[in-house]
Amino acid sequence: MKPFVDRVGVLYLIAALALVALAAGRTVFEARGELQLAQAHQEDGRSMRALEHYRRSLRWSFPFSPYVDDAVAGLESIARAAERAEDRPAALLAWRSLAGGLAASRFSYAPEATARERAKAEIARLVAAGPSPGIDANLDSGRVAAEHRELLEREASPHPIGATLLVLGFIAWVASLVALARRGFDSSGRLVWPTARAPFWSAMAAFTAFAIGLVFA
Repeated sequence: MKPFVDRVGVLYLIAALALVALAAGRTVFEARGELQLAQAHQEDGRSMRALEHYRRSLRWSFPFSPYVDDAVAGLESIARAAERAEDRPAALLAWRSLAGGLAASRFSYAPEATARERAKAEIARLVAAGPSPGIDANLDSGRVAAEHRELLEREASPHPIGATLLVLGFIAWVASLVALARRGFDSSGRLVWPTARAPFWSAMAAFTAFAIGLVFA
């Protein structure tokens, strides 16, 4: 019985590793493809098409991605070129695409916090430099920029640490319950505490992590 269980465990591990490898490969493929399309459109002078593909490339970012810096640089170059051409809406769109692309990353821990903060500052500056809506008519440009920057700082996405605790806690909880069901009971269905102790406490710890993550995510 035990060799069979061990083989099943190995098969589960192989399946999990295969899924991770497949997801990683898809992420790399998509990020590189979107970046290449963006660069091709930019070289042909189609900045708005390039902007969309740069943003998509950022959304497919992953840990230690070699493509994030190039996508950030491409969007910044479009934004600065648009501002030099006195096309404020296009410059705003490029900076917003940069900030939004990094915020929408498939990976919870954004690798380019500095670039995102720079984009927020430029967005606030450009908004303040333009015509103010009626509600802001009596405010100076510095106040408008500060208030817009405050709005940009509001995070709607899950907190990285909370989200990680939630996901990993849930996975560990399910795995611990499976181990408890297999190892913690004898053939008649009675609890065998010496072998049930480890998976039981592991399940409790994992559920606690999941609950904490659910609160703070």
